Amino acid sequence: MTRVAISALLGLLALAGCGGPGTQQPAPTVDSPLVTLERPPPNSPGTVRGLGSHLFEATYDRRGDRLGIHPSKEWTARLVWAELDYYEYARMGPDGEVTAEEVRLGSALYRRTSSTAPYRKLQGTPGDSIILLRTLSPWEGVLSPFGDQVVYERLQDSTVQGRPVRVYKLSLGPPALPPSDRPLTPEAAARLSGMTVTPISLSGLVYVDIETGNRLLAEVEGRYVPVRGANLREPTDEVLVTYRESRSPTQLPPDIVAPPEDEVVERRPGIILPRERTGGRR
Repeated sequence: MTRVAISALLGLLALAGCGGPGTQQPAPTVDSPLVTLERPPPNSPGTVRGLGSHLFEATYDRRGDRLGIHPSKEWTARLVWAELDYYEYARMGPDGEVTAEEVRLGSALYRRTSSTAPYRKLQGTPGDSIILLRTLSPWEGVLSPFGDQVVYERLQDSTVQGRPVRVYKLSLGPPALPPSDRPLTPEAAARLSGMTVTPISLSGLVYVDIETGNRLLAEVEGRYVPVRGANLREPTDEVLVTYRESRSPTQLPPDIVAPPEDEVVERRPGIILPRERTGGRR
């Protein structure tokens, strides 16, 4: 699906000390006791750029509730980042079908929304970091159903791929509620805290690069039940969410190449591409 030279990419990953695309790297072992409760620094495109060239991979799997209030969803994503304005990104659905793909080569930006759709060639904005935001936002989305109940327990520092990291253990804490003189059900507590779900459990580990403050490895699993909707439906089962992401720095920037010319349609003002007349997505 992506156009990076496979042999070059595998060589870079070997230099970085990690496996090929899609390889699940074992998490470092952490045997230290709890030190303190704290939240790691927020990530930004600037912290990610501080890592230099790297490979980002993520997998997301949500098993929805039976009534479909939070439907099942599954995707994988990969970003090969050489430097600013030179990258390759792809996001795939559960069947491997491309749902978003971008190749950036300086001022030239190539996009498509399907494995069978042509690439659209656009004029890229210099210094654009939106693609990095797209790799940062899933983490916040995964944790958002758990609100302020997300607890970070700092463990002893460790290393990932030879880089010093700060390790955090994730868990579910009690909801922060206003004072009440009556016992509250979990659903009532969720409503008072402004949440649309009732969290059940949360666990995971996060490895934050000490030099840049960026997540090098993170994995989380959580369960929650949707709060009764406006149409008074009563959900009777839970939603299970699992997510894993990793960033593997490379010692040399990867080679980003343009798609074949016969797969590219240059975008011109006022011209509607055939695929766009039907919504663009397949």
